[in-house]
Amino acid sequence: MADYFYQSGCDTIELVCVKVRQLSGGLLDMFRISLFMFIVFGMFGVVSFYLTPYLMNKGFEAGQIGTIMAVGALVSIFAQPFWGYISDKKKTVKRILLLLLICCLTASTGLFAMEHLLLIIVMYACYMFFCSPIGPLAEALCISHAQEHRREFGRMRVWGEIGVGVSALSVGYLVKAVGIDKLWIIFLSCGVIAVMAALQLRESKVTPTPVNLKALGKLFMQRRLLWLLLIVLIVGIPHRMNDSMLSLYLKELEAPESIIGIAWFFGTMSTIPAMMFAGRLFRRWNAIGIMTIAAVVYSIRWFIYSATDSAAVLIAAQVLHGATFPLFFLATIHYMMTIVPAELRATGQSAFAVTFAGLGGLVGNAAGGYAIQLFGAGHAYAIGGALSLVGAAALVGTYLYNRRL
Repeated sequence: MADYFYQSGCDTIELVCVKVRQLSGGLLDMFRISLFMFIVFGMFGVVSFYLTPYLMNKGFEAGQIGTIMAVGALVSIFAQPFWGYISDKKKTVKRILLLLLICCLTASTGLFAMEHLLLIIVMYACYMFFCSPIGPLAEALCISHAQEHRREFGRMRVWGEIGVGVSALSVGYLVKAVGIDKLWIIFLSCGVIAVMAALQLRESKVTPTPVNLKALGKLFMQRRLLWLLLIVLIVGIPHRMNDSMLSLYLKELEAPESIIGIAWFFGTMSTIPAMMFAGRLFRRWNAIGIMTIAAVVYSIRWFIYSATDSAAVLIAAQVLHGATFPLFFLATIHYMMTIVPAELRATGQSAFAVTFAGLGGLVGNAAGGYAIQLFGAGHAYAIGGALSLVGAAALVGTYLYNRRL
């Protein structure tokens, strides 16, 4: 009897030790991937928010800057599915992330060194070819670990948003202290830290699904999806224009770089509540209704931007970012799940990402840059507000049409 209790006690202790090791290993994985998301998305913020004032400091005009950004958006349309395919074929996410980070840093040195417009366009295209897939691959790695350890993806992904906000704020003050011409040092420093963080990651068991061309052909036969993607493009154009041109607008209002950082800090931090608690909202409202509200708030936001000449008002209006992008983004994915067959959903999400970020960025940056140069930022944002209203009206029409089905 004593031997029985002794053996049972040993088995229990061993089981507890195994569970503790699993728990500690899971917590360590969560910490590593959350830290990586914080660092790598913070690295993105350096270029996303400060490349525009950097190029302005070099003497480039709004139209030229818009062209540079548009070429980058065009490259990202093809780069993301290409590297997703490579990741799947090689059955690794971590090694592809490391390769992309190193190539991204290499391309950035050329980008910051160039002075001629054509050479900057070429180097920015190279930069985006390696940089744009890092975010989706990092999210795939994050999803894999979340599934493995039964954690919520949103509570891990939110560290990326926090990283962007902290980066925007801190880099603004750094640039003010050392000069915008030293931006390359800040970016390379962040990149080296990102590589070090990537080396600590554990390999993912889930890789992102690349765009399937045959499946994409079937998607083009889905008229409701094509209509949805058209709405996404209409709403996405002013959003993507603002991503690149808000810094230019603030510089036009003679705001220092630190103000640019504060504006984006408020914007990115405002998304955290929406990302953390969106699930509750979706249980009470249908996706089309949430998309419509987001589109209307987008319109209000852009009209506020068009009507003011105060940097303080622009910063305050950035808080509306939390009621626009995360809600529109998440609600679109939710709605897409109801109109796209299960076997095509991964490809449908890729089509959504390409439409919003890629095509929206291509049109928004190119047209927005020249609109600001020719007519001023106020008029460009007024057009953005009108486009968002068109998107909201189309969503109302979609809701009414769906009720008749």
